[in-house]
Amino acid sequence: MPVIATPTSAVLILSSSQKNATPAVTPLPTATLDVAGWAFVLPPTLRLWTQPGEKSIATLYGGDRLDILGISPDHTWLRVRYHPAPEVPPLRGWVPVADVRFFVKKDALPVVSPGALKEAASSQGLLGIVQAQQLHLRVAPGVDQPIQKTLAKGDAVYLLGRSDTGQWVQVHTQEGDVGWVAAHWLKPDRPISQLPVITSVASATTSPFHLQGEIVFQTEPGGAIYALGADGRGLRKLATGLDPALSPDGQWLAFARWQDGGDAIQVMNLETGATKTLIRVNKPRSPTWTPDGDALVFEYWVNEQVCRQTPFGCLSDDALRQRFMGQDCWTFPAPVGSVCIEDFPLLHLPRTGLQYVLLDGSQARDLPATIPARAPRYHPSQPWVLYLSRNGIEKAQTIGNESPRPLVDYPELGAPLYSPDGEFIFVSRKDGDSWNLWRYRADGSDAVALTHPPGLRDRPVNNVAPAVSPDGRFLLFLTDRRGVWEMWIMDVDGHNPRPFAPLTLQSIRFRFNFGTSRMIDWQ
Repeated sequence: MPVIATPTSAVLILSSSQKNATPAVTPLPTATLDVAGWAFVLPPTLRLWTQPGEKSIATLYGGDRLDILGISPDHTWLRVRYHPAPEVPPLRGWVPVADVRFFVKKDALPVVSPGALKEAASSQGLLGIVQAQQLHLRVAPGVDQPIQKTLAKGDAVYLLGRSDTGQWVQVHTQEGDVGWVAAHWLKPDRPISQLPVITSVASATTSPFHLQGEIVFQTEPGGAIYALGADGRGLRKLATGLDPALSPDGQWLAFARWQDGGDAIQVMNLETGATKTLIRVNKPRSPTWTPDGDALVFEYWVNEQVCRQTPFGCLSDDALRQRFMGQDCWTFPAPVGSVCIEDFPLLHLPRTGLQYVLLDGSQARDLPATIPARAPRYHPSQPWVLYLSRNGIEKAQTIGNESPRPLVDYPELGAPLYSPDGEFIFVSRKDGDSWNLWRYRADGSDAVALTHPPGLRDRPVNNVAPAVSPDGRFLLFLTDRRGVWEMWIMDVDGHNPRPFAPLTLQSIRFRFNFGTSRMIDWQ
């Protein structure tokens, strides 16, 4: 990736003896500034400004993390660094202090003068303004390349580099798209000839963010199942069902279907579209492929536990009657008084287990998992699966009858999955009023939160249903941070969250019920 020079900054650090003195500004290169802390965007959207209130260069979203570089002398603006995507240089700009949350004392931040930065920022030449009424953003330089989106006159774009002829410029839009535009229709802040030459460019079959593989997702549990390339193109509907899962070689799709003719696990050949029923069982869910693609493990309904919800746990009528010394009612001291069995609500709790079946439908057998067992996920190379028990995440062997092993003791979790190297577990977890994405080591240790709700909000903000890229670098997930469920992508460490293929998925309406559904799979 070509290196683009950064503008110089002016920094003032006051000692305790200088707090009442007139500030003196000392210019320092921005690149030498230490990160003074981190700030998180509070509103659903926020502009990043070249200078306070002058020109917007990017749109930030609620929960985005920013590196703090300094604060304005009047303590109303923060100088920050924003990482829009791994493949592009970070953006530096200003955000209002009132619109971000941070945990560093303002007096401890280095003072940066916007006026001293203005000349350097304007001469840096990182921006271009669209001059045409409509300008196509293409996958690669050339009028024969596919169009990603259309820019409008006056749109500001971030300049990354140019083709060797200088006729095309690679840009990064405020919405996070990377592509190529005709240089003739841009008004740059510096001559195009001064931009670095990008010799390795995306082609029509390469993602702007170099993402590889195939993605499948369901719009809701039991809804439409779609596929699209990781480059955000090729959206197509495949089927209707539950919890889609791609085979390791990407050639087969497994999913569950509940229907009047009988509930079943089905598999589809993605090359031919042919679908066959693998096995019929009661209310199957969450099929997951073995590493060799020769078999599946899935959740199925074993039976139902009927019990009453009591302070002593979920108890049958007979068990509750024993606590009442053989009586249907019992009198407790005031203020409780007389309580009868019928006073407690009756619950019908599903008891689910795990089953292993070969791809030809033979040798179906139960696995030694704690009941209820839900949302299994196979290890990428070893003969065991993760699954959700009543108390958290457990691990069950698929060979032999070894007892399951508890890994994570936390009751409110979504469907877990391994990283491609098997070193980590990713899962959604309910924290207070919100769901967030977490990462654990494979043994259940070292829990790390990858997403955080905004500090100020008028409703719960949720991040759920993670799917990890085949190279282990990115996470896809669903979030309602902007008021509706959307598919987003971020670095595997939680940095740079952003909408995934927003134009391709703009007509898709997701619904999520906070159950154990596997909404997305990526191979």
